Amino acid sequence: PGHDIRALLSTFQQALELRGPVIVHVRTQKGHGYRPAETDQVAFHGAALPPMTVPPGNGNGHGPIEPSTPSVPPLGGSTPTGAMPTESMSDDAAPASARIHPPKNPNYTAVFVKELIAQARIDQRIVAITAGMPTGTGLSTFQAAFPERFIDVGIAEQHSMALATGLAMGGMRPVVALYSTFLQRAFDQTVHDVCQNDQPVLIAVDRAGLVGEDGTSHQGMFTLSAQRQLPNLVIASPKDEQELRSLLLTALAQDRPFALHYPRDPGFGLPPVDPAPIPVGRGEVVRAGDDVLFVGFGPIVVRALEAADSLAVDGWSVGVINARFAKPLDVDLILERARRARLVVTFEESVVSGGFGSGVLEAIEAARIIEPTLRETTVRIIGIPAGAFVDHGSVADLRRVLRLDAAGLADQVRETLDTLGLKPRAAGRVAS
Repeated sequence: PGHDIRALLSTFQQALELRGPVIVHVRTQKGHGYRPAETDQVAFHGAALPPMTVPPGNGNGHGPIEPSTPSVPPLGGSTPTGAMPTESMSDDAAPASARIHPPKNPNYTAVFVKELIAQARIDQRIVAITAGMPTGTGLSTFQAAFPERFIDVGIAEQHSMALATGLAMGGMRPVVALYSTFLQRAFDQTVHDVCQNDQPVLIAVDRAGLVGEDGTSHQGMFTLSAQRQLPNLVIASPKDEQELRSLLLTALAQDRPFALHYPRDPGFGLPPVDPAPIPVGRGEVVRAGDDVLFVGFGPIVVRALEAADSLAVDGWSVGVINARFAKPLDVDLILERARRARLVVTFEESVVSGGFGSGVLEAIEAARIIEPTLRETTVRIIGIPAGAFVDHGSVADLRRVLRLDAAGLADQVRETLDTLGLKPRAAGRVAS
């Protein structure tokens, strides 16, 4: 009777009167009191409502609009009776709206899991693990394809990492998919089990970066900085969903720990390509330029390219590197391009202290000692500001407020250039 207030008060009173330790087991129902939430516990898990159909007003365009009750799936639908509810896989669940939105591109999670299933058909050693979030991480799809090679340890992230280490030691290829924010709970096991033993565990860091309406506690903003400190661990993130597939192949080919970060965002709708492993630690130049060098980690690279286009209109020649790897960095490529630039700007959707940009700065500072040509180059790190949590809000709104959208990135770079008093080497020149 977990929802019977009188029964609860009576039970607690009796428990207080007993001597010694007492355990009160209270059984509740997720979404109790609201029929749609009781029936579809996954879709109603998040703070925002799922899409609903809203009828028109009174016919003249005025008057209140009453949202209709969403259709209730039959019992035994998406969440079987007695099943453990899990995190919602839907992107930022939309509030009630009469507007019909175009379908989104498949998100990074869906692309990751589809490729993982394809690789699991080839490699029988692959086993997927999660901690109470099979729907949110997409691994419920993997479970349907390979039920005997899927493990949900429940809300026990620490155990998921320790278990994965044991399986790796036994010759398996474990893939642990967790939300970035919840992976923090398993930091000790990541250090002492996975990395200290240098085992080939693939840590799929889902919802890396801003996650939107799941709230402050779910922002994936601290994991990258923490992982950068760990020996043996490779850290990578793709610029788009097709590069994610290639980095997954890269990770599965390694005999060491590998953390693959990807956001909650929908992909860019790129046409499928044949994925191929990428050499560990190798970045790529995606735009040439000599005045300013952008170095990005993850999908923010695409916004950095938009910012570079905006600055090119002002006459700046901007080069852009897609780092792909935060650890190890492609130091040779970064230094080669940094020698030509007067300003190096790093981009990441993670807290700036100790993160990707810090790694780039460390590499350039080390090179300055022996390379005088780098001593006049300034490094600016752009990401989620340190020292504060990020509030609840849609991803688009949060990026705008934090100035991590394309316009905000361009404005931050312009402010830096103005502060330094720099001017384009060739006014009106547009980078190729």
